[in-house]
Amino acid sequence: FPVTITTMSNKKHITELHSEINEWKSKVNFVKDELKTFQDQLANVSSQNTAQEVKMKVGYFESVFIRQDEVNDELSHELQITDNDLGEKVKGNPAGDRVLFEDLVELRDKIEVFDKIWTENKTEFRRFLSESL
Repeated sequence: FPVTITTMSNKKHITELHSEINEWKSKVNFVKDELKTFQDQLANVSSQNTAQEVKMKVGYFESVFIRQDEVNDELSHELQITDNDLGEKVKGNPAGDRVLFEDLVELRDKIEVFDKIWTENKTEFRRFLSESL
């Protein structure tokens, strides 16, 4: 019959998880702010350049930024729900602040992918800016 082994490394203290979630929220909010700046810069490039190739790239980045904004919203929502769920689990439990919870591996993976994709898009956009201005 199957044996399930749970190691302590799969569990984290609530304060550690909450701290991580807050760090991730800050990261998503920073990307939101950065995205607004990039959208303004893109509008600037678009208004100053009529070349077809530049207009195509502007359209491409508009799409990238729209999708990034959607991902930001989805991730913000998921982080808030996760944080609320953790709070509910601790609420009303006198030992709640000492209980270990499952690590947020899947959410951490999403944040890592989010960060990687945004870094790639940012690098590509900065390259485009340097070539277009």
